[in-house]
Amino acid sequence: MGKETLIKGIAAGALVGGLLTLFDRDTRIFVSKNLKNCGDKSVYYAKNPADAIHQLNAGYAKCSEQLSSGLTTALDMLNQLQEVTKKIDNRDAK
Repeated sequence: MGKETLIKGIAAGALVGGLLTLFDRDTRIFVSKNLKNCGDKSVYYAKNPADAIHQLNAGYAKCSEQLSSGLTTALDMLNQLQEVTKKIDNRDAK
């Protein structure tokens, strides 16, 4: 019961807060431009689902490549750290 009330309260607060921000003219213009842009893209992708799939695949490939690159960099850094640690251990052993 408490969880449902919390979620409803958060949703109502977000709705009221969002409506209050629309009193500002610049915010209304920004929101209307973005909603129109979103609607235009939705219509385009509804008519051209192959483009949507292609862009999703391209985005996935880019994210995957960036993640792979980041992991490779992290592994290289760990290997360098391990080498430095070995050198320090060998010095301390002497």
